[in-house]
Amino acid sequence: MLKLFTPFVLLFTTLVMSQTDPRIYDIIDDVSAERIKKDISTLVDFGTRHTLSDTLSNNRGIGAARRWIKNEFSTISKGCNDCLEVSYQRNFVEKGTN
Repeated sequence: MLKLFTPFVLLFTTLVMSQTDPRIYDIIDDVSAERIKKDISTLVDFGTRHTLSDTLSNNRGIGAARRWIKNEFSTISKGCNDCLEVSYQRNFVEKGTN
C-alpha cells in the first residue's frame, strides 16, 4: 500500500508546489534581450564601478552608475503607479559584522 501511496503524494506535492502567480508570466514576457544588452552596455560605459571609484562624476565610476540605476528604477516605478520605493542605500555593512 505504501508503494502506491508514496508516488501519489509526490505527484500531488509537485503539482501544488508548481502553482505560481499568473502575473509572473507577464513579467517574464516583458524581459527583453535587447534591453538587457543595452543596460549592460550602459554600465560598461561607466568604466570602473568598484566602491572606491569616482562618486562625483556624471559619466564615470560608481557614483554615475548608481545614479543611473536609481533613475532607471524610478522610471519603472512611475510606469507602475509608484509600485516601487526607490532610494539609495544608506546603511553600510561594516567589515566583520555580518
